[in-house]
Order: sequence, then structure tokens, then C-alpha cells
Amino acid sequence: MKDERTNHGFRPFILCFLFLACASAPKAPPPPRLPQWNAMPAAVLESFCANFRDEGISTSTTINVVKTTQKSLITPLTMQSLSDSVFYHGPVDSSRAAAAATATAAEIPITIPQTCAWRGIDPNTATRYNDTMTLELSPPIVNPFVRNTAGMFARIALAAEAPTWYWLPLVPRGETWTAGRLTLLPYRQ
Repeated sequence: MKDERTNHGFRPFILCFLFLACASAPKAPPPPRLPQWNAMPAAVLESFCANFRDEGISTSTTINVVKTTQKSLITPLTMQSLSDSVFYHGPVDSSRAAAAATATAAEIPITIPQTCAWRGIDPNTATRYNDTMTLELSPPIVNPFVRNTAGMFARIALAAEAPTWYWLPLVPRGETWTAGRLTLLPYRQ
């Protein structure tokens, strides 16, 4: 014959254990966020200037920079290239990823610092400068292939020929953002 008191005494213990287990379960990470900038900070171009110096481009070499971010840099091919560069192994619908990123992206002006010989130019005028490299930046977007990260695409080309593509991760530090390490993308136009 079972003792009914033993079964009833055990139930509060189990309920208490389940409550504590649920309360201490890890919470889902917050959704990725984007910088809320009215203008691209000068620090973004300063990170490019430092990278170009590492690649042997002098700080006195004039580099055109398009004065506003360009949503047109966010394409299915650049999204595919981004997924390849981070060794993403899940299914990739690069068209959907590009559409989602473009929907949340806002074109903003770029603050041009004096660290390199930057020359601000208007969008769609790069072909006028046949002997000068031109840098274009996308607006910041969420990286759908790496959890809780954001960044931007960059394209640099001479006379709009044979562009080189980069991904610049953006790292939140409280309420400010820091430019991460520039990554060369495996994408050629």
C-alpha cells in the first residue's frame, strides 16, 4: 500500500524546481540593431584611410568618396558574397536577404574627414574621374548571416573598372559604434 503523504509532499518540490529552471533559462539575445545616424561619422572613412595605408596607398593620394551612402550596393550578389565570406552554411536566399536589407536601409550623408586626401563627389559622377579611385559606401545593414551584427558594403574602383568589394562590420559599444576589421569580399563585377 502506498503512502499518499509522500506523493503530495514531493509535488511542491517539483513545481518549485520547474519554476526556478524556467526563470533561470537563458534568454534569447536581443534582435540586431543598426546605428541611428543622421550622417555617417568621420571614423568610418578614417578606418578606410588606415586600411588603404596598409595596402600601400599614400594618404596624399586623392580618393573620391561619394557623399551619400548608396542603397544600390546592396544586391543579391553582394549578399551572396557576404554569406560566402563568413562561411555561412545555412540556406541562402540572397534576393530575399538583399530586399530585406534594402527595406531597412536609409541613404545618409557621409562626413568626410581630413585624414586622407578625400574628395567628395556626387552620386553617379564617378565616370568623370578616369584617373582617380572612387569609394562608395552602402548604408548600415544587419548582417543576416552572423547573429547580432551590422555593417556596410564598400566598393572602390578606378574609373568604374574592376571594383574591389569590402564588408566593414560595425560594433556597438554602448550608444556609440566602432568600425571593425575590414574584410575583402570574394565578389568581382
